[in-house]
Amino acid sequence: MPRITPAREEATRQRLLGAARDVFVEKGLDQASIDDVAAASGMSVGSIYNYFANKDELIRQSIDNAVKQESALVLADTQAAAGSPSEMIDRAVRGWWKYTMEKPGAAAFLAQAWGAASRRPLIRDLMARRFERGVALNSVLFQGCVQRGDLPADLDVDALARTVQALLDGMILEFVLSGGALRRSDAQRRLRFVLDPAMAGAHAARPIEGPLADSPTLSVDQLSDSQTAISPADGIRP
Repeated sequence: MPRITPAREEATRQRLLGAARDVFVEKGLDQASIDDVAAASGMSVGSIYNYFANKDELIRQSIDNAVKQESALVLADTQAAAGSPSEMIDRAVRGWWKYTMEKPGAAAFLAQAWGAASRRPLIRDLMARRFERGVALNSVLFQGCVQRGDLPADLDVDALARTVQALLDGMILEFVLSGGALRRSDAQRRLRFVLDPAMAGAHAARPIEGPLADSPTLSVDQLSDSQTAISPADGIRP
């Protein structure tokens, strides 16, 4: 019998997490079952239980894993960008739009999760961590702008990061409520409405040469340091 290596185990785990995320997006948290995930992944139900204790654990890890991957892609894409602050904002919005809006059902899934958060501790924890990860990502980008002289040196970076994250999440809800009528250009215009006044009041400073990636960076593993513990009793169903 071939030996199962740690690398192979991790590859199988990632395969299951990706299949689970797709199933949860398509069918919703309550309607999706372990059988659905097994069918989507091409693996048996028993094999899934070798990696995840129950459906709740699969939900937690699949969402957390997907958000971390998306954060990494958006962060790398944006920090590699050079040019004006407007170009940086546009690139950040493109990354956010691609990984949040363009994936079929993803926006509706987030809206569903927000609706469940007030009564289901596990979902509340997941969505709180998602929000804080977004705040941390925004903070990295805005701190880079401060160091480049594009934003005021005395800017409250955390307040701006939280304001922008709340705006982004609000636009996800609008996207769902409008049946997808919201466009990426709308999102870019609204972000500029918030950020342009701050940029206009930036203190005179010598810009740091090079792309935004030259400023201090934050790894995706650091984007969710403040996490609430989940007790075994915190399940999806009441």
